[in-house]
Amino acid sequence: MAISAQQRQKKLAKKKQKRKDVVRKVTPSMKKAKAYVGYPIHECLIPNDLFTTGIGELVVTRRLPNGDIAMSAFVTDVFCLGVKDAMFMVMPESEYEYKIKDRMFAGGERNFEKLHQSCAKKLLDGVVDYAKDLGFNPHPDYKNANELFGTIDASVCPVKYIYGRDGKPFYMNGPYESPAESQRIINTLTNKCGADGFHTIIRFDDEDFM
Repeated sequence: MAISAQQRQKKLAKKKQKRKDVVRKVTPSMKKAKAYVGYPIHECLIPNDLFTTGIGELVVTRRLPNGDIAMSAFVTDVFCLGVKDAMFMVMPESEYEYKIKDRMFAGGERNFEKLHQSCAKKLLDGVVDYAKDLGFNPHPDYKNANELFGTIDASVCPVKYIYGRDGKPFYMNGPYESPAESQRIINTLTNKCGADGFHTIIRFDDEDFM
């Protein structure tokens, strides 16, 4: 017996709802870092020249029972702006080792060092607080990515991290910051620190302006 158009629409609607329910069930475990905090830490990495160049990736990873790696990565400016970018993703270990880490080491100009999970948390917490005090909030994706740390206790880390350069915030514009955005950052620093309270280098067309 042929079904009516109304019945066909009801069946399609029911199938569509089932697909939505599946997405709801899958999405939290795929996109929310908090869902993975029960798994053991795999490694935490930072560039060994982070406090010389001022900027680099801080990476924290956990190993899943199936061998996959849950990773949060933070583009961290320890001289001024704090967390400029952040992301969380889950991937096979081979992708983490031969794609993500290869890209981090690209060009052979940087080396990454492992650090204890408590120190990774302490470093990240500190740079976020430092930047917030200057008037700069972390990247919107920082909150989710930061959840991967879980209940790691930063206070047990014996290392003392000092942010800024030569005792002051230091801002050097990045390749994706427009002149207007750079000026906004300088205005924020001026309001907070005074005209002589920070250092800056603005690069335009490979030239430096102090």
